[in-house]
Amino acid sequence: MSLNVATSEPNSVFKTGSCRTISREKKSWDRVQAELVRRTGLEKEEIAITSDRHLVMLNVQGDCEQGQYFLDGKPTSFVRRKPGSILFVPAGCNWQGWEAGAPTAAYLSLSVDPSFVTDLVGRTTPNLQPSLSPDLGCEDPVLMNAARGIGAEIQDQGPHSGLLVESYVATIFAQLLRRQRYIPSVSKGGLTPASLNRVIEKIDENLDVGLSLSHLAEVVNLSIPHFCRAFKQSLGCPPYAFIIRRRIERAKEYLRHSSMSATDIALACGFSNSSHFSNAFRREVGMTPVAYRGAWPTEGTIVS
Repeated sequence: MSLNVATSEPNSVFKTGSCRTISREKKSWDRVQAELVRRTGLEKEEIAITSDRHLVMLNVQGDCEQGQYFLDGKPTSFVRRKPGSILFVPAGCNWQGWEAGAPTAAYLSLSVDPSFVTDLVGRTTPNLQPSLSPDLGCEDPVLMNAARGIGAEIQDQGPHSGLLVESYVATIFAQLLRRQRYIPSVSKGGLTPASLNRVIEKIDENLDVGLSLSHLAEVVNLSIPHFCRAFKQSLGCPPYAFIIRRRIERAKEYLRHSSMSATDIALACGFSNSSHFSNAFRREVGMTPVAYRGAWPTEGTIVS
């Protein structure tokens, strides 16, 4: 049974379970608080939090392998998190459930006042109100390295620590806002779940080759115009944009877990050449494939 915690206090306990805390370090800078927790003897943990502050969590050590999540009372997909993965829960969102994984683990939690994000967005787009959705597990080196930088400042006593932390937090939320341009929100109507799954499976099976709209439309027995309208209504983006995003996600896996060259990865993911791949990757991710590969650390070295 989950312990339902509703709180406005930073760094409140939002995970409960049988374990032993090895260390717990905290530090605050104006509208940002950080807590680095290392624990062992972990089994199943219950999660329950509703906060008026944004929560960003970096998985430092130990895989989170299974669980069940609810956002605002509605079931949502569990996302396995490896060291380096980022989890984000916006202010006002209720996150509950349970998770289990490695018996020894560590995480860095960041609690950020929403006014920081409002002020950040207001500097460049005064008429835009920031809108952020939960992300219960992503692998993004920009987010990871910024969170890692904040973790390193917990023990720093220098006079400029606050300036560094502010720049890291600005980087985190700028990247979260940019990422969420590419995260489709499933809406009512469009393709049925079964039809959508068949189309996505067809795309994933053929990422290394060019799939025409006619091929995809045939999967669900629709005309090309009807298919394109239904696909966009279902996922919020046209088929071509979705295919590019899936290719980029597969390329990320190759960059993190293989020694393949950029040219080989480009061809394996359906790009015509390394230049096309590099340009598309930079547009989607905000950095080159080479920079992405270099930013991804070895497990266990996330926070010093």
